[in-house]
Amino acid sequence: QLKLEDYKDRLKKGEALNQDQLEAVEKYDEVVHNLEFAKELQKTFSGLSQDLLKAQRKAQRRESLLKLEAEKKKLRTILQVQYVLQNFTQDHVQKDFKGGVNGAIYLPSKELDYLIKFAKLTCPERNENL
Repeated sequence: QLKLEDYKDRLKKGEALNQDQLEAVEKYDEVVHNLEFAKELQKTFSGLSQDLLKAQRKAQRRESLLKLEAEKKKLRTILQVQYVLQNFTQDHVQKDFKGGVNGAIYLPSKELDYLIKFAKLTCPERNENL
């Protein structure tokens, strides 16, 4: 643009310009218009880029929250299963299942022993003082 302005000034002062320079001066307004259009496009692309970055960050946060909720759900399930299994290590619960009383179904001793062993393997001992 500066070069074109220089050609324009030289032409006004009466200097002779070659054919290429004259054609360039004739297209000065068109070049200025194209530069303004390019600046507007750049602003538009910059805005779109910012919007895209915001959308990506929002999607990442949402994905992180979904993963966190899934992990919480898994942990709740694990804790519930551990709680149920730990109950099998209590004498009164074992008696209920051996006899099929107090709302417990009847479990043969062998199956109950398997559950008790499994509970001891999968459920760490808790320190009730903590």
